[in-house]
Amino acid sequence: MPTDNINFQDIWNKKNTDIPNIQEIKSSADKYKKKQLRFTICHIFSLSVTAVMIIFIWNVIDFKMFTTSLGIVLILIALAMYIYLVSGNLNVIRKINPSINNQEYLASLKKLQHQQLYMQTKGISIYYVLLTTGFAFYFYEFALRMSTLGGILSYGLTFIWLTVAWFFLRPRQIKKQNEKISKVIHSLETIEKDLRE
Repeated sequence: MPTDNINFQDIWNKKNTDIPNIQEIKSSADKYKKKQLRFTICHIFSLSVTAVMIIFIWNVIDFKMFTTSLGIVLILIALAMYIYLVSGNLNVIRKINPSINNQEYLASLKKLQHQQLYMQTKGISIYYVLLTTGFAFYFYEFALRMSTLGGILSYGLTFIWLTVAWFFLRPRQIKKQNEKISKVIHSLETIEKDLRE
């Protein structure tokens, strides 16, 4: 039986008893797409609002030192780069459509998985380096005005939070995202394999 022209939508509509859990797989794939779309849009919105607030603060407060402005610029570059990477996911997610043929559908999901993997490794690494450096420069002017203890607490708490986000929160999020998309891809690959046999 040739499988190149098989359409997942046609299979899902047939309700064939020979194909196990097809409605569950369809529902899982659709839920994953909708959830990722909502999450990505919310992520872009929150990062954009953060960037606008930073620009507003930069325009309202008269900073005396160059390092503060340099820190703000680095933070804005980090946010802009991350927004760009996340919006790339948005374009891939929108193209995922169960009505296209099985090869294109799986290719779209795998492309999303690859894009997420790139973002979770190289993209997020560059983002954290720029963000950390930006915070270090940004807090310098304020740390000079504080007591030694205040400066240590400001830098310490900021970098503790960045460390927790990098070593604990990021790996959990990566694992969770990979498990979800891998489960959907595996289910669809299993259907494709069953149809070939």
